[in-house]
Amino acid sequence: MAGTLETTYRTASPGRPHGPEAEAEAASELARRAKRLNKLVIVPCVVLGLVLGVVAYFLLRKLQLELFGRHIPWITGALGYGGPLGGSFHLAARAAAFFMARRRGPWLEDVAARYGVPVETLEDYAALL
Repeated sequence: MAGTLETTYRTASPGRPHGPEAEAEAASELARRAKRLNKLVIVPCVVLGLVLGVVAYFLLRKLQLELFGRHIPWITGALGYGGPLGGSFHLAARAAAFFMARRRGPWLEDVAARYGVPVETLEDYAALL
């Protein structure tokens, strides 16, 4: 009974010469890279959506003033900001997924070589990112 308490959760098998610590560190490295890439893609897309929202608000306001002689601020705001900001979130998610798919192979090879973990093992982690 005492021997079972002193053993690790998983031990390296002949088919897997790396330890569970190496897997955890490699998975952590992949997660850090994915998080950094997401920030680099999502933040500019959202800022672009906000800027386009301001432009769309003033264009829609001007159009309403020309057509009706007045404008309804909540409609102008909802339509002016809703489309560009919603579109920017949609674009950001698609762009981040695209860039993640492009970087996945080189990242897996680099992290596998650095931590001594097979690429096949890291593919399971990368699928969750």
